[in-house]
Amino acid sequence: MVAEPITYIGVHLGPNVGANDTIVGVRVVPGGRSGKEVYGRTLNSGEPDTGEGIMLHSGDTLVFPPGDVKISLGDVDRYAEKGPDGYAPIANTVWTWLQMPPHSNETFFHYYLAASRRIDIAHSLCVSALHELGVRNEEPFIRTRARVFNALGIAESMCIAINRAFMMIRNSPAEFSVATTVPQEVDALYDAVRAIRNAFEHIDERAMGRAREEGQADALSIFNQTDLISSGALCCAGHSINLRTEVIPALLAARRFIYDVLAEAGNTKTLNDRLVLGPFTDVD
Repeated sequence: MVAEPITYIGVHLGPNVGANDTIVGVRVVPGGRSGKEVYGRTLNSGEPDTGEGIMLHSGDTLVFPPGDVKISLGDVDRYAEKGPDGYAPIANTVWTWLQMPPHSNETFFHYYLAASRRIDIAHSLCVSALHELGVRNEEPFIRTRARVFNALGIAESMCIAINRAFMMIRNSPAEFSVATTVPQEVDALYDAVRAIRNAFEHIDERAMGRAREEGQADALSIFNQTDLISSGALCCAGHSINLRTEVIPALLAARRFIYDVLAEAGNTKTLNDRLVLGPFTDVD
């Protein structure tokens, strides 16, 4: 029973009606009529959306001819909600897009999904650390210290996630011959992220004043994070990364890179089967 014009159809993982397995909804518009067959199609690239829907009468069958249902990467990515800093999670977009036929090879799927998950969690951790550092109220000094240590721990985990994600992005051209350019923001921050990540990961050696590539003073500098409190920057052995002014822009650029790599591999997927829904009865 269709009481309203049909404006969207859902793409599902399986054939079971009512199953909670929708992966994307795509905008559809009228494509003509022949007797009781009503034809639909998706919007063409760049076509203005007038808001028109597909009207059905009792006994009508809704038909989408082969090739008339096209799903764009943008259709999938519009479900990703942007936060105040403009970042929107990308892993769900990557998973959804690469689940839809034609499928990419398994290595490509695993590689970019893993990189995307790390970018997403790095952003979440960065925002959480900044939130802890941004609290400005009258609180006991004991509470302030606890909050700062929490922010430092969150930022430490952020570095580990960013380091691997940026490494995967920088290796992308060699691993998959992609033409998408590695963002300058990622390249510019990579050495500092790697150095600070390594210091955190081997902090036991630095606690003893030992490090493979550093003197004692530099090795111990990982324990002095006063700049994190004052300006939101992690520092170690002459390296520095500012969470707000450098990390957030680099993560936004990393997200754009992943999106552009997917688009480079194919920005539109087409359903080449004839899709038939109905006939519909008791249509208001």
